[in-house]
Amino acid sequence: MLLLARDEEGDGTGMDDTQLRDEVMTLFVAGHETTANALTWTWYLLSQHPEVAEKLQHEVDSVLSGRLPTLEDVSRLTYTEMVLTEAMRLYPPAWTIGRRTVEEYRVRQYSIPANSLLIMSQYVVHHDPRWYPDPLRFDPERWTPEARAGRPRYAYFPFGGGPRLCIGEAFAWMEAELALAILSNSGAPNWSPATTSRPSH
Repeated sequence: MLLLARDEEGDGTGMDDTQLRDEVMTLFVAGHETTANALTWTWYLLSQHPEVAEKLQHEVDSVLSGRLPTLEDVSRLTYTEMVLTEAMRLYPPAWTIGRRTVEEYRVRQYSIPANSLLIMSQYVVHHDPRWYPDPLRFDPERWTPEARAGRPRYAYFPFGGGPRLCIGEAFAWMEAELALAILSNSGAPNWSPATTSRPSH
């Protein structure tokens, strides 16, 4: 697909080599490991919070009755979505998002020149105690409709936002929710005490 988007004619209708390279890097960096990382952290958190795992399992059992999930089940797996949302708040699969200013911009007393690279950290925002009291605590109940309504729009942005929102967001949510439902049917989450969540280097 990307090769078909190349600008072979040089008339600006397709991607030049730099754009093509950048899109391939985006696929590898943003589309390869992110869902796997989100599911790994979610499973780890469930292993540390059996009461949440039990509530998740109850929902999966009542919605699926032992069968494999389908796309039609996603809208009914509301607690599953809340669990994933909270896990990605604590451990966002992408830790920063970069954006370039197209014109000069002012934020309070700061002037940001045009063509500046801005880095926004989901991790920092997702741990802001103004929006998430006791921010290190795993609490899927933060994601009830009532709780969501009390926070600013961009207090949570694991996939970015606005016109540059990650093109894979809808697919990633669907994939992660279905995968977590399938994992939940495989038994209770456990994590070996010998396993550390800290890197060895």
